[in-house]
Amino acid sequence: MSIRDQILLWSYASVDIVDIRRGDLQPGEEFDYCAPAELFLVSGSGMARIETGGVICSAEEAPVVHVEKGTRLYISQASNGLEFFLILFKASLPHPLPGGLTEPQTAVQHFRTCYAVPPGAAAVYRSMSSDMDRLWQQEEPLTRLETKQRLYAFVHLLLTELERLEGAEEKTEEQDMIAAALRHMEACYSEPLTLSSLAERLRISPRQLQRGFKARFGHSPMEHLIGIRLEHAKRLLEQGNRPVAQIAEEVGYPDSYYFSRLFKKKTGLSPRGYKQMLTAGNLSSEVKCTNCRISPSAVSQTVIVPARFDSYHQRGRATQSFRALLSLTLMCTGGLAHADGKIRIPHMRGTLELEREPQRIAVLDYQYADQLLSLGICPAGSVTCSVETDGLPVTLMESIGSMARLGTKEQPDLQALAELRPDLVVCTSFQEQCYGELLAIAPTVMFDRYEDWRLTLLRFGELVDRKQQALEALDTFNAKLDRLRRGLEGGGEQTVALIRPRDGSIRLHTDRHRTARLLYEDLGLAPPPLAVKQPGTSSLIPLEALLELQADRLFVLTDNKNREQTRLYQQSPLWRSMSAVRSGRVRHCHTALWTGYYGPLAMNRVIDEIAETLLSPFTSNFHIQNS
Repeated sequence: MSIRDQILLWSYASVDIVDIRRGDLQPGEEFDYCAPAELFLVSGSGMARIETGGVICSAEEAPVVHVEKGTRLYISQASNGLEFFLILFKASLPHPLPGGLTEPQTAVQHFRTCYAVPPGAAAVYRSMSSDMDRLWQQEEPLTRLETKQRLYAFVHLLLTELERLEGAEEKTEEQDMIAAALRHMEACYSEPLTLSSLAERLRISPRQLQRGFKARFGHSPMEHLIGIRLEHAKRLLEQGNRPVAQIAEEVGYPDSYYFSRLFKKKTGLSPRGYKQMLTAGNLSSEVKCTNCRISPSAVSQTVIVPARFDSYHQRGRATQSFRALLSLTLMCTGGLAHADGKIRIPHMRGTLELEREPQRIAVLDYQYADQLLSLGICPAGSVTCSVETDGLPVTLMESIGSMARLGTKEQPDLQALAELRPDLVVCTSFQEQCYGELLAIAPTVMFDRYEDWRLTLLRFGELVDRKQQALEALDTFNAKLDRLRRGLEGGGEQTVALIRPRDGSIRLHTDRHRTARLLYEDLGLAPPPLAVKQPGTSSLIPLEALLELQADRLFVLTDNKNREQTRLYQQSPLWRSMSAVRSGRVRHCHTALWTGYYGPLAMNRVIDEIAETLLSPFTSNFHIQNS
């Protein structure tokens, strides 16, 4: 069937969920069922034979099967048992059908018929189905709405996979590479895998591997590995009373403290808290990874801002139209909800309800000033950056001066905030200790400081009724990103490091750092080995370790706090002996621009600077005082 036609039909269809059911087939049991509505059968753990409407496959071969209404679904030979979900729905097609279909009658027939979806994202399908089941069973209007949003995300992933397979003839080599990587990850997830070691095993470059995963899944190989490890960790937590340290080691994390932090970041619960909730019966056995980009069921940039989503308002491939529709749907239902004339804002500390759209917004992290300014909204007040801000984009510089100063993000000036009389305060976990005091001053929401700025921008766009401006800002950025990515193709392998001399050492920003990810994930540049598989977003290395960095290019973050230290380092023989320095491939960058003001205004300038550095035939070493 033509996936392009199916994408068009789904983008115009009116979809309603009828029911979501969870089944558990014991060894030797059979399941014989006549579908009362269209449904997706999603297989979980276990193996079985599936027959429906001419489709005969195993649960392992096809983790998702679409079943036509009125068709018999027969599951047998469940030698090891089988867990599964039935997602029953009604999809009504418009009349007349949308234009652009290559074969309208055939397209409608295929839209209803039974078909199987090959493996590739099986774990993600299971996680998304579990999320939908958990939400559906709550029987609340808002959670039912959220379930519908998750179904759109489910279908989006399914169609993306089918579209990828339809073009398999052109991408056989890349698919084989990713399939081999996935098999190796599943088999060896507990081993100390790195991007370099995985690429070496596959006999390709780290950059090729990065770009292959980014194109197919929207995230890096290492993020995919994290998702696999955490899925295994959850199963181990469910099975017995093994110590967390033992489980951490079994899934590839010798440092149990780091594992616990990572688990909580991705699921919202600590490993022990997860186990306790399971024991109490208050948690589904497939808790979602709320911030994990491997899970498109979470409202994340993977779904809302796909890597190649840059033409939502232009004619193009059907995929773009569908992603545009999905983007708007998710933004309206997965982030903020407008009901009964009120605005409900989910955030890290619960849900805030506002009677009206906020007019005077105070931000306690300056990255939000950038994001709001890009939407044409000037915050009434903002905390200030701890390093110099001279040299920021003009729009930022001019507006910063007009905002009330509210101290720093580490020590906000609560008195100045109270005098400002805002009708909304936006804070992060930096203000955890004074959150109660903030609530006493004004309605307050706590956002995730490390969330991708593109997602936060969409949240703000919905909050202040500037959705169009938010999407246009994303279009502009993504188009620029794509141009740079294309410009870098065929330029050979370049290892790029992002460093900041500080406190007598050198802070190396790892592939987990939000700006470094722009280099490594979005642009597919290779990180140095020392920047890969580190527990945090940065690590401190001494000057003596610079030669081990093995970077072809250096981006050096410079500001008023480290300028003297950087100048002294530049005079050292060790610094001068680095290949990047000898070849003049060092760029000194504005610290506040690159790591502080994390939004469209700053990030567009960062992209310009990267382009100037990497696309010019020769980039000279900027003098420290000019950075």
